[in-house]
Amino acid sequence: MQSENYIARVYERFSGGNFYDQALLVTWFLVIGLPMQGLTPFRYLFIMYFLSFFLFDTRNVVIGAVKAWWLWPFRIVALLSVFWSPYASDALRSSALLILSAVVITVVAARFTPQQLIRCVMIACSIIVVYILMQNIPIERGAGFGSKNYAALFMLTGFVLAAGVALNPNELKQLRWMGALMMPVFVHQVVSANSTTALFMLVASASLVFGMRVFFLDTRQVRHLSSLLVVMGLMVVMISLYAIIIFVDREVVDAFLGRFGKDTTFTGRTALWQEAGNQIAMRPYLGVGLDGFWQYDVGSAQTLNENDHKPYGTELTFHNVHLEVMVHLGLVGYATFLLGLVSSVWLTLKRLLTHYDMPAVTFCTTIVVSLIMSMMESSLWSAFNLQGFLFFASGAVFARGERRRHVGNLVARDAVPA
Repeated sequence: MQSENYIARVYERFSGGNFYDQALLVTWFLVIGLPMQGLTPFRYLFIMYFLSFFLFDTRNVVIGAVKAWWLWPFRIVALLSVFWSPYASDALRSSALLILSAVVITVVAARFTPQQLIRCVMIACSIIVVYILMQNIPIERGAGFGSKNYAALFMLTGFVLAAGVALNPNELKQLRWMGALMMPVFVHQVVSANSTTALFMLVASASLVFGMRVFFLDTRQVRHLSSLLVVMGLMVVMISLYAIIIFVDREVVDAFLGRFGKDTTFTGRTALWQEAGNQIAMRPYLGVGLDGFWQYDVGSAQTLNENDHKPYGTELTFHNVHLEVMVHLGLVGYATFLLGLVSSVWLTLKRLLTHYDMPAVTFCTTIVVSLIMSMMESSLWSAFNLQGFLFFASGAVFARGERRRHVGNLVARDAVPA
């Protein structure tokens, strides 16, 4: 009598990109991160490279695009704003860049693991800090980035990722040592930038990344949940205080920032915010359209330039991503933008609370820092921006869940007596 066959499907865990894929990803981050002239052609070459995966890895990438569906409504509204923006050609170009940025996020999230993403961005930030140290312009004057706050934000991001790599027990030993060695370098650059905002975020992010490492990795079973909530609550209060205090008590702001020699108008941001409120009141639902405000022939925009002693025609920002989106795309566009923010936050928090791994801790820390900075900077809605990429890529990569690849079938037969 013939024995019965039993067939089992065999899987292996998703391993992400190989060494060459990761090297290219580091190069991509340098291309969008370094403030150097002549990099635009390389950006378009990389975009073609990412688009090619829709042909060579179609199923994987399309599934990633579907899983990250919440990225697309905002891009669609931005594209539709071509019909009401007074600068339709500029709006079309900017909306195309926003769509391409979502394509890149989708492809990278589909082809790399969270650990590889953190690793590659950390290496890129390490190269960027070497570039800053080689500049004749100190980081306090921008170091070639045009703004010390923007340069300090890069260094802050580098610190968080270096800490995430150094504290990850599953990372390569050599990379853990690299992360540990780069942490004080990033800290020194943040302090040297003389940016009160970045300094606050440095303290807050260090508390978060080390605190969450202890509670979510070192203590797998939390017996005293109330104690955990108290500690996490204190962290949230600390990282939120600086953002909240801006809108609460001017006397406290005056006294506190005066100790650091800072202007309580936040280098003219309050005037920008007031004008943003005026623009939103005039066009509350659809806004002025993408690229419809910061133009050379918009009187109110040039008045802000003049008051801030900026050259005529300078393209400023409102230093608040929420106001930026509402001015340009109205409440309709902001609702879709908020959908992307909330989805990315939820997926990252869900990963942290269910898997307790260091990549989730690191991405959660970058998200908290980005949310606080979104009250003072507009980088989250930029097309190719490292901070915006990390924020939305965290949600896109965790949306894929646990991934595995089918490698074959295992056939077993009953033992047959001799």
